[in-house]
Amino acid sequence: MAFNNTEATDVANAVLDWYARGPALAQNIQDKPLLRVLDSSKKTFPAGKDYVVSNVVGDWMIDNTAYSGGTAAHATFFAGYTEAEVLQFTESDHIHKVYYEWKEVHAGLVITWTELKKSGITINDGNRVSRHSQAELAVLTDLLEDRYADFMESWTRSKNLMFWKDGSQDSDQVPGVLSILTDTPAVGTTGGQVRADHTWWRHRAAVGASKISASATDQTLTKFLRKELVQLRRYGGKPTRALCGSDFIEALRLEVHEKGYYTQTGFTGTQDIGIGTIRLDNLVFEYDPTLDDLGLSKRCYILDTRRLRLRPMDGEDDKLSFPERPYDYAIMLKSMFWTGTLECNQLNAQGVYECA
Repeated sequence: MAFNNTEATDVANAVLDWYARGPALAQNIQDKPLLRVLDSSKKTFPAGKDYVVSNVVGDWMIDNTAYSGGTAAHATFFAGYTEAEVLQFTESDHIHKVYYEWKEVHAGLVITWTELKKSGITINDGNRVSRHSQAELAVLTDLLEDRYADFMESWTRSKNLMFWKDGSQDSDQVPGVLSILTDTPAVGTTGGQVRADHTWWRHRAAVGASKISASATDQTLTKFLRKELVQLRRYGGKPTRALCGSDFIEALRLEVHEKGYYTQTGFTGTQDIGIGTIRLDNLVFEYDPTLDDLGLSKRCYILDTRRLRLRPMDGEDDKLSFPERPYDYAIMLKSMFWTGTLECNQLNAQGVYECA
């Protein structure tokens, strides 16, 4: 069977475009909850900038107090006065800018004419006339789908890992969740702002020496999370997802199971011995297999994805490219690009926790 180069390239491009925009992203071999929730809340930004920038405020005019001789005098804002007493005026200068550098990533696929020949497909170079049947076209399409299934799973797996990792694996990749929700909230910088300088510019954390000892009898983990959720919502945060390693989700299940109750039709009102989805005030706790892969099976990351979100550049979100075949290589080339960053503009709505 033979295709001319233009025909084969058109088929290859059409299949890749359909596969990238169609079912490929949903047919993941291993579930990738982080990639899914980040993708659902992403917001693009225009080209022409070096950074993605947001304004944040955590200090207020009411916090400013004038001092005289080492003792507190009248507050400079909302101060009482009498008769001809000098009035106080307060400067408002509390807006801080947080900025995140965008990065570029690429993955490429090469299919050689030799590989096609081994599958019974030959390419006539240029646009010379060739004849082929629908059956032959189906063989070419099936082969391309097989290659693109591998390509798209590898692409989504790589993006998912990048959005989890801290960026130390490659300085040209986007620093992920672990670069933002560190084990030490009061140390380091996020978005160019020093966390030690502002108590409000810190995420919540209970890891290491502060990790929580789960207890089916005492409900330690459940009680801690119930109290912690109040703090995550204290300043307007609205946590949308809790992503957990297998040990953390199992510790929660054990506590739920211990204090849950069976009915005549099962634990959850059905003929099912399972517990089902774990929720806390509508916050869903979901197993993320990638945390196990990273050695973080005892961790839980609670995210407000309104405030921690992907920022792809306009027109550069999983952009497909179909390079022309180099004259001196008998190959087909396909590329995918992504440009953007992971932005957090409210840290105190995010948290990282560890069970013992």
